[in-house]
Formats: sequence, C-alpha cells, structure tokens
Amino acid sequence: MFGRSRPADAAYRRSQQEIGLRFRPTVVARGLAERILQSGDDAAERRRLAQLLVDELSGEAGLSRVEVAVADKPQVHEHDGQRLQSKTYGYYRCWFEDGRVSRARIRIYHRTARLQKVITPKVFLNTLLHEFTHHYDFDGLRMMRSPHTTGFYARLRALAGALDVSFVLPPEPDDPSHPYRPGTPRKAAPLPAPAPMPYGAYAAARTAGAE
Repeated sequence: MFGRSRPADAAYRRSQQEIGLRFRPTVVARGLAERILQSGDDAAERRRLAQLLVDELSGEAGLSRVEVAVADKPQVHEHDGQRLQSKTYGYYRCWFEDGRVSRARIRIYHRTARLQKVITPKVFLNTLLHEFTHHYDFDGLRMMRSPHTTGFYARLRALAGALDVSFVLPPEPDDPSHPYRPGTPRKAAPLPAPAPMPYGAYAAARTAGAE
C-alpha cells in the first residue's frame, strides 16, 4: 500500500514536501500527552485520555472529529513458526463525502502480539500520534493518500516535538543509537490484507517487522 513500485505520484510528492505542522498544539494537549505517559494499564482510561488528546489536537488544527477505539486484545501479527514476522500496532480509517473526510476512526491494539502483555504508555502514545498524523494528512492537508514517506515521519516528529514527547518515537536512522545502519538488510514488514471497507473508506495500518 505504501511502497514505491512505480514513479512517485502527486500524493507521494506532496507528502514528501510537507515536513512540518500548520498548527501548534496547546498547553492542554501537552498536558494530556503527559497524562497518557503516566497512565496505568486500564484500556478504558487510556482510551478516554487518547480521545481528549485527539479532540484537542483536531480542534486546534481545524479537523473533523476522529473516534479513538482501544481494543484490549493482542496486536494482529504474522509468525512463521520461528519468528514474529510482522505486527500491527493500530490503524486509521476514514470515510469521505463530497471529497472531504466525513468520519474517521483510530484503533489501537492494547496488548503485545505474542505474550499478550499490555503495551507500554510510550508505545501507546507513539501509535496514537502516528495514526493522528494520517488524520491530519487527509483532513488537514487534504491528501487523497497518506503514504509513509520521509515527509510523513517528519510531520510525526514535529507533532511529538511540539507535545514535548519526542522520546516516545524511535531514533532516526542516522542517529548513532539507532540499531540499524544504512545498508543493513532488514526484511520489510508486509501489510496484512485489509478488512472489507465501505466505499470511500481509507485504512492505514501501522506495522513493524520482526526485530
């Protein structure tokens, strides 16, 4: 869905060019992000705080409301019998009417793929901000696709930085502490087959390959 098997189209180029945010998160939003990091293991409470945060961000950015759902179940994953091949942290879906987002939803899996432990607050917030960035792309930047480009991750980092929670994101590839160096082989994580969606819907799943 997000690969470059053909020359970059307009949506891909647009995503690459947009590297910052056109709004500034409020003090309230920063406080809510911190409260998520201090939250316990209760899925309902995390969902409540996540909804408050995305409502605050959406209001400041002039976006439509996006519903947050937290599934207290293991991350969807693929395993070859020996190693975990991929897992889905969460996904974003939206529906369009007259070329605009009419409804949107973020879903986060609350437990790890294999051991079924509750994910850490950092992983939860990372996933939430990642999926919100898709919402910002569609409803704020009016993109017809939201590919995982370097521009997308620049917007995500700008959002985390504005919320004072940059540390919840993985280090950048050129960071000396990053476990992977340029040229180091790493198997790409295949996206799971998407579930059937209503006409006009879009889904973006955040997946990760085996570490």
